[in-house]
Amino acid sequence: MAQCVVIADEITGGSSVGSLLEKNGCSVCSVMSARGLKDPLTAQFDCFVYSTNSRNLTKEQSYQLVFYAARLLKNPDVKVYAKRIDPSLRGNACSETQALLDALGDNDRVAIVVPAFPDLHRSTVGGYILVQGRPLPKSLVGLDELNQQASGRVADLFTEKFRYHAEALHLKEFLHGTAYLADRIRELSSRGARAIVFDATSQEEINMIADAVLLSGIKYLAVDPGPFTATIARKVMRAERGDAPEHKPRIFGMIGGSNPLISAQVEQLRLEEKVLLVSVHNRDLIEDDQKRTAEINRVASEISTRISDYTVAFVVSDHLGANNEQIAAFDRYLLNTNRTRVEAIDIISAAYGEIAAAVLAQRSDIKAVYTTGAEYTVAVCRELKSLGLRLKGQVLPLTAYGEILGGEFNGLKYVTSASSATDVTTLVDSIQYLKRKLEL
Repeated sequence: MAQCVVIADEITGGSSVGSLLEKNGCSVCSVMSARGLKDPLTAQFDCFVYSTNSRNLTKEQSYQLVFYAARLLKNPDVKVYAKRIDPSLRGNACSETQALLDALGDNDRVAIVVPAFPDLHRSTVGGYILVQGRPLPKSLVGLDELNQQASGRVADLFTEKFRYHAEALHLKEFLHGTAYLADRIRELSSRGARAIVFDATSQEEINMIADAVLLSGIKYLAVDPGPFTATIARKVMRAERGDAPEHKPRIFGMIGGSNPLISAQVEQLRLEEKVLLVSVHNRDLIEDDQKRTAEINRVASEISTRISDYTVAFVVSDHLGANNEQIAAFDRYLLNTNRTRVEAIDIISAAYGEIAAAVLAQRSDIKAVYTTGAEYTVAVCRELKSLGLRLKGQVLPLTAYGEILGGEFNGLKYVTSASSATDVTTLVDSIQYLKRKLEL
């Protein structure tokens, strides 16, 4: 029996949610006729996506279709129920959410409404859906939407038109952390809220909402275009399988050099993730052996000590994003020490490899590594005594996913990105990719 059930109002949107669930390693089926609801062929899947084809029907008709389907799909083995809504608010989101709540029959179940879809450049701020930073009705997407909510403010849709009491939680609530957000969810639930509409601008905030909902302990219904459903299903189904590690898996990354585009990637990561960044003093790595050893030990110790409070930690060159004057000063320093830039890069990257080996030796909970640039990837693989990488897929163009091949850390998940991968979101996308692989 499926552990995750999603009801969508049309099959393409339903299938898109299914593809997100499949990325998490789930087996998924998507059906669009009532005949498939109880067919033995569909019973073997982890996740079940059913499409009611009710997008253009009346509110009353769509309510009946969702209610009927939910009644048939209701089962004590299901861990996550979800209502897929259109990212542009087309269709009958309120009536279909009400139908699913009514069919499940729990008076204390709360619809957790998370309309954001970061990969589609859709965020929710102040209850408004923004498309690439513009309000939905003023975006190109908004020119051709059928039955779209007029204002684009999804918070209004639920607080004004939902049959039950609804509340909204905005971005300021996220600043206080997951535990605070969980307390706010419990508080609103205890006051009778049957729907809570959340702002979100990034996948990291969607992760926080999912963690807060689970921490709150309430009964919930996921209502979103797909990313929130996939996130909370990943967390719940992992726990149900009982395969959560003793220590929460963590991701360790290394970025050297001075590339300003990669510097922008790091800044984007810092904005979207709670990440530990430890700066490496590159000049200490090449000045003399004593300073080199001291700097390697300092960085490795700081990462190993502080990473417990983070999921993601990165070692970052203090030269990253250096301006022309700083680069010229470094070149003069190399000239005075009779070293070429190539020689300096070899020495520095080798030190980064030593840092990686030291950190991994101390932290068995690090289950994935990220590096940018060929020199740093080679240095890490060399220090880990591996044969190289067992390649298993592509994250993005010029960014590969694989596992360490051979050595003590055989099987360690790894993403390596070329320094010429210039998309500002490359680093964020890679970390999210690794999180899915680690089921975080």
